[in-house]
Amino acid sequence: MIGQFDISIPFTGKIVTFIVGQNPIDLESSQGPESKSVRRAPNYPDVIPRQKVIRTWTGKIDEKEVQFLIKAYLPNTIIVEATALVENFLLPSVFEFKKNILSSCRTALEEFRCNAEFDEEYTVFCVSSFAGGRENFISAYGGAIAGLVKNEKSPLDPDEVKATLSTNLKYGVDDLAVVDWDGAFLMDAKEDFEPNIELFEITNVQLLKSRILDDELDDRLKKTLSFLSGKNRSILFGSSLLRRSLREIIGIRTQSILESASIEQNIKLIGDWYSAKLYQLTSRKFHLEDWGKNINEKLDILEDVYVMASENFSISFRTTLEFILIGGWFVLLIGWFVLLYFDLTKGG
Repeated sequence: MIGQFDISIPFTGKIVTFIVGQNPIDLESSQGPESKSVRRAPNYPDVIPRQKVIRTWTGKIDEKEVQFLIKAYLPNTIIVEATALVENFLLPSVFEFKKNILSSCRTALEEFRCNAEFDEEYTVFCVSSFAGGRENFISAYGGAIAGLVKNEKSPLDPDEVKATLSTNLKYGVDDLAVVDWDGAFLMDAKEDFEPNIELFEITNVQLLKSRILDDELDDRLKKTLSFLSGKNRSILFGSSLLRRSLREIIGIRTQSILESASIEQNIKLIGDWYSAKLYQLTSRKFHLEDWGKNINEKLDILEDVYVMASENFSISFRTTLEFILIGGWFVLLIGWFVLLYFDLTKGG
């Protein structure tokens, strides 16, 4: 026995882990077979960019066979995915096994020089064989399921277990999807797990892009404030620099809105009620809407700063020109007085 569970009763299934990173190099033109040559065509072809499989191989971790897949969401998103069978999810060694798989995935991701500070890892536990029906299975193993998706070895409080299991989606009489921040648990007697896993990858890609964009905006805001407060800023070139930055910000905002709106709209247009609901559930769990609001607020701030700064530089530039013109007229007047003086002197 471990906690309240009898580990002698089989709780078998498949574990799928993946790590998402962003490659600094455009992979659009690199060689590699299309994903459908290894797996079936993407379940959401209008939602995600074109996919390309970079490499597949089979390895062993903790004496268990693991299938690895590296694919790209073109042009520069890398996903390292690993799949393995687990004889008993109740064994404490499952957590160490998952950790070792993720470590291998991260090692593979490092090959593509992705920023280690910005990646997303996720684990999906898939069960297709469960005796006694779905509800009895959940009643018997609810605590274990909550522990798996939260990556928590110690038994959880009943209220926490209940709260975790409440973030779920049911469609048929023999399926279930429990979604959490670090992982998900899927039950399906038909073993149709791939569409859900692909949807989890899509939302993790969105989360990663949101985190990267948010950090870039923070960095841009710091540089802008530093530039505006600097004593050596150039009046001649400052205004054009700010206008160019403002155009870049508008471009970033446009691209961000189009990408997020396109994914959500296309998933709804698929006409699959289950996919749309699962996407909404996962998006809420990942706080994608909050990330979007935070990014829009920073874009608003940057736009306001750039507009005010551009106006300030324009005024400063006009003022500088006025002083130059006044100085020029003053020099010209002095020249006329000098010439007049020489004429008068010669005449005298």
